[in-house]
Amino acid sequence: MALIVEVIEVVKGVYQVTTSQPIDEEGHADWELLQRLDDERSAAELERLEIRDTLQVLLARTPLTPREREVITLFLEGDNFAEIARKLGLTRERVGAAFRSVVKKLRRSATELNIMP
Repeated sequence: MALIVEVIEVVKGVYQVTTSQPIDEEGHADWELLQRLDDERSAAELERLEIRDTLQVLLARTPLTPREREVITLFLEGDNFAEIARKLGLTRERVGAAFRSVVKKLRRSATELNIMP
């Protein structure tokens, strides 16, 4: 089972992002979560999954430099700025600048795709 993210151009330059999930593969990592949707915590986890998938769409559609892509990838994997700096041989300030640049570019992409926060 997979969450399906669809980006549809509603009118020229305005996009709508929708997600759906076919619930037919018990072996998939999200199977149990999707079976407990009536639980508040599960609903919050579903929202997290939708955010994750929207972020994946934004990352795929946003041009980033190789350094920016490395920084955001490590951040999304759970590393903090100090850890990222150590791993990439950068200062924390450079990591912070790259991160702010990524956020700015993702926001611009979200606006272009008409994705509201």
